[in-house]
Amino acid sequence: MRNYSRFIDPYIRKIKNNEVNHCREQEQMIDNIVIPVLERDDVIIDDEKIEKGLSLQKYFPYRLLDWEVFLFALIAGVTFTDGDIVFDDIRIMVGRGSGKNGFISFLCFYFLSPYHGISGYNIDLMANGENQAKTSFRDVYEAITDPVKEEYRKVLKNNYHATKELITGKKTKSELRFNTSSTRGKDSKRTGCIIFDEKHEYTDTKNMNTLKSGLGKVWHGRIITITTDGHVRGGVLDREKEQNGEILRKYNPQNRTLVFWCRIEAKEEWNQLDMLVKAIPSLNDFPSLRAVIRKEITDMPHNMEYYPEYMAKRCNYPVGDSETEVASWEDILATEQEIPDLRGKSCVGGVDYSMTNDFTVCVLLFHTGGKYYVIQHTFVCRRSRDLPGIKAPLDEWEKKGDLEYVDDVEIPAELVAGWFREQMKEYSILKIAADHYRYSYLNTALKKIGYDAFEAKNVKRVRPSDIEMVSVIINSLFVNHSLVFGDTPIMRWYTRNTKKEMSGINTRYGKIEPNYRKTDGFMAFAAAMTLADEIPEEVDYSGINFDVFSY
Repeated sequence: MRNYSRFIDPYIRKIKNNEVNHCREQEQMIDNIVIPVLERDDVIIDDEKIEKGLSLQKYFPYRLLDWEVFLFALIAGVTFTDGDIVFDDIRIMVGRGSGKNGFISFLCFYFLSPYHGISGYNIDLMANGENQAKTSFRDVYEAITDPVKEEYRKVLKNNYHATKELITGKKTKSELRFNTSSTRGKDSKRTGCIIFDEKHEYTDTKNMNTLKSGLGKVWHGRIITITTDGHVRGGVLDREKEQNGEILRKYNPQNRTLVFWCRIEAKEEWNQLDMLVKAIPSLNDFPSLRAVIRKEITDMPHNMEYYPEYMAKRCNYPVGDSETEVASWEDILATEQEIPDLRGKSCVGGVDYSMTNDFTVCVLLFHTGGKYYVIQHTFVCRRSRDLPGIKAPLDEWEKKGDLEYVDDVEIPAELVAGWFREQMKEYSILKIAADHYRYSYLNTALKKIGYDAFEAKNVKRVRPSDIEMVSVIINSLFVNHSLVFGDTPIMRWYTRNTKKEMSGINTRYGKIEPNYRKTDGFMAFAAAMTLADEIPEEVDYSGINFDVFSY
């Protein structure tokens, strides 16, 4: 291996020489991002600048670890020959206990300093909650106002001004600010660096995009993500992880994203301390942390409710709670298959709503080629009191056409019936299933389009026991990847929000969270499944060579 930098090489050698257990993503980062970049003729490594930046460690009560020095060097000292930074998007995923907030704090302190040297380089710390957003801000504040050595007080005072709301680098007039998920006050910010802390909690890019729009006005603009994994599936981090995998697989000369991803590689590694360093790169440096995790492992058989949290946060290897989840996330993702042209096909419908002034979902269920296909439409009442607390990207789904806002005191039954009437122009809707206890609200409107529970007998009033009877079939569809929602993320959101509840030997479905994690789409699908036997399965004969049957 060539010598690139005394600050970068040690970590590369540590991984390449297998001196420590590591995941394949670490090798991919080095082989397909770092080394190809450092080999370029138009890239410069400024060891002197890196060294000056690292000299600021004396103002902190801790030293950076080898992986942090490696990242700092790539962030602060690797540029193109024209002076622009190579890595303008840095994505760090490490397990809980790695010391990520300490690394953020040091980066912020450096970006404000004269050693960074860019005027007006404002830094925005972004987190979902104020306490998380303030964590690194508070570290920097304390380093300035309560120095580790009294002899540093004067030089810190000469270079920084710190209040509990704003920290300023005096020489560069750069500011460190903390933000929460509210978009208020984020427009028109002259931002040099945005740091997203714990991105796993984000389900909506709207607030993030508002901050990002302030980039581009200052030299060396950066976006830095530092996070553990989490329990929210289908959110911002999951989409980013998919992209990260593509970036790591093959070198792209146009890529300017640095992905530093640490995780265990198999579920079975969860209780092996020597393997956990794959997820927590600082584990071998913190004996107290090893002791804590060893106790967590020992206690796990008596504290299994902690297991999903441990796997997501410690191991960066999220798993669902198999006892309560409707389906694994992998099986839910498998519903994203292409939906064929179903026009003219027979199907059944389903409707679900808990309150008329909240969410109402209509679905059509088809059975063809051995798979069940779902087409859905969601109505959302603008007056729903739950809307402010819902973190899902509802506006994005509205633009896709999967969701329709209703600006009224409630969602009229006529609107639901009208949707089915429109679908009747394309499909043959044999029957419609609706909740037994809420059917009266829809009765009159459905009658007007020819669906009635008593005379036409083409409406099924679904009871909880009916859902229990089809729960086994629903489970089978998921595990065999025979259920298709298509490019409809709202249906995966509904499914992820639903939990299994055992009633004796039978399964019922409930809500993970009563207000903000809606399940209406999944329950509309479950209602339609009670009519699945009514759908004549369409057999797909395409691809069959009938000549072999001729005589």
